[in-house]
Amino acid sequence: MPLRPMLPVILLAFVVSIMVAVLAAGRGSGWTLALAVALFAIQMLFVVVRLNVPFWGEKPPATDVSPAITCAQSNAVLAALVYSWGAIAMLAIYSLTALSWRHWWQYGGAMLLIAGAIFLYAYVLTARRESYRNQRALEVLTGLTAAQGIAVVVAILWLLLSGKTYTLRGDWAANEIFIGGAAMLATLSAVSVLTLRKLMQRPAPA
Repeated sequence: MPLRPMLPVILLAFVVSIMVAVLAAGRGSGWTLALAVALFAIQMLFVVVRLNVPFWGEKPPATDVSPAITCAQSNAVLAALVYSWGAIAMLAIYSLTALSWRHWWQYGGAMLLIAGAIFLYAYVLTARRESYRNQRALEVLTGLTAAQGIAVVVAILWLLLSGKTYTLRGDWAANEIFIGGAAMLATLSAVSVLTLRKLMQRPAPA
């Protein structure tokens, strides 16, 4: 199934999740904030599986371009949405509530920049330039996606083992956003790598 028909539902979960997260942070409710994060994470998991699993079979769905390019573009858009969600949630929580943490705008801004770069890459994939769509380019993309997945898993482990998730300081809300976003990116990265490997190993049609 193409990504476009699912975008309205994704964006609805995106907006509702951030609204609930802001209200939860304002009330100091970590559990409610965690539920807000889970709302968006579950929706993203559903979409990732719905988009990628059909391409794991012997006969992937017909697409206007190669299945690998279709999946690469869709998964890039999803990754950009996750970064955008984290950035907007961070900026909204620390600018609209009394919660205070001095680094909120740096991390929020950095995530927005990353989201913009990934959206740009997804757009570039629509261009008919072979340098962006050949086997070598997809191999590089697979490697970068795997590296992203490893990096976010390391970040989750560091946050959990460092005890920062149990802090009473103002960064508790940021930590929940970080862990939720990292978990989504880890899942998306793993699924994306699996899909790209399967599609690139499949012989080209005659």
